[in-house]
Formats: sequence, structure tokens, C-alpha cells
Amino acid sequence: MENKYTILYAEDNDSIRENYVSFLKSYFGKVYEAENGTKALDLYNKNRPDVLLLDINMPGINGLDLAQQIRKKDESVKIIMLTAYSDTDKLLQATELNLTKYLIKPIKTFELEEIITSVIEKLNNKDTKTEFLQINSIFKWDVTNHKLYKNDEEISLTKKEMVLLNLFCTHVDSTFSNAQIMEHLWKDDYNVDPNTSKLRVLFSKLRSKIEHDLFITTYGIGYKLKLED
Repeated sequence: MENKYTILYAEDNDSIRENYVSFLKSYFGKVYEAENGTKALDLYNKNRPDVLLLDINMPGINGLDLAQQIRKKDESVKIIMLTAYSDTDKLLQATELNLTKYLIKPIKTFELEEIITSVIEKLNNKDTKTEFLQINSIFKWDVTNHKLYKNDEEISLTKKEMVLLNLFCTHVDSTFSNAQIMEHLWKDDYNVDPNTSKLRVLFSKLRSKIEHDLFITTYGIGYKLKLED
């Protein structure tokens, strides 16, 4: 099996974590491990793994809160939750997290193996099925991999530019206000200036980079993606 994907495994019990890290290394090219939710979030932000294996009860940030924070940034990452019987009611209240699966602890190796194999198969299928949104005759958006192409050549985007374009390209009929866009792009930065100059600069730099304006601006209302019929 080709080990090209990465996984983040968060478990506060050291002996359990060490045991399953060895198991996971046979399936993944890189295994990131964390003993608490705070470290797990930091590792996720730095490495953007393909799969998350999270214990529901961890110090710092629990598994559900961690998954909720990550889902706000990433709708596609595969999340497997590890839970005790007593925690299953919590999972029923977390349908918006789009969990790939949850496992009852103690984990049975064959169950984990089946799920990991299934997840890798889905990732392989995703890699071979790239979906595009044709914005106009020049530009298209790679919905699968979050990339912008101009005349079939990829445009190098900053992280904020990528998040901005993905917001509009996944909600093509929506108009977003300045406040909504800033909340989406800088929601984890509590020191962001509430005025919109930072947002105007972002739009301006993107427009200059691609030599085209992809947005319709309505004064006092907001921005909408400019799609050609």
C-alpha cells in the first residue's frame, strides 16, 4: 500500500497512543501525534493532515471542540472520533461535524484497520476525481484541491486568497458582506482591526495578481462571484 497520506492522532493516554502510532505508520506516510487537544490543533494548523483520529476526552481542548474548530476551516478532512460508551450521546448532537466514523474504546484493531482502509480508499478516489468550477472563459476553480487556474495555468495563491476564493466558489449564488468575509478569513485573530482596509487590500492584491476582477461589488451590500453564463 502506498503511504502518501498523513494522519494526526490525538490521545492523552501515552501507552495507548504509542501502541497505535506504530500501527498507523504502516498505513500513512507521516503520523503526527498529540497528547492533548491544544497541541493537536497546533499540529493541524502547521501540517494540514489528511485524516484526524481524535479522542473525545482530552485536556486542553476536547475532541468535539477540536473537530468543530477544524471544520470551520476544512470541510473535507476525514475525522474519526474515539469515544467511550458514556460519550455517544454527545456525538448524536454533533451531526454538523460530518464525522467519517466514531469508534468505541477500547479500540479493536480489526475495526480500526477496516476504517483506515476505507478512508484511504476514499482519499484515493478523491485524488482521481477533480471537480472544476468554470468561472469564465479564462478562469476556473479547482473545487477538489482549492486552486485557481488562468488559461489552464495554476495561479500561486496566498492562504487568505485561497480561503477567500473557496468561500465564493462554494457559495456561487451568495453575496457576502464585509463583516461576513472578515469573520470567515480572520475569525481566529481577535486583534484584527474592525475596519475593512485589510479586506480591501486583499481584494486589490488578488485583482492585481490575476489581472482581472472576479467579483461584483454592490455598495453597502457586499461582494458576489462574477460568473459568466
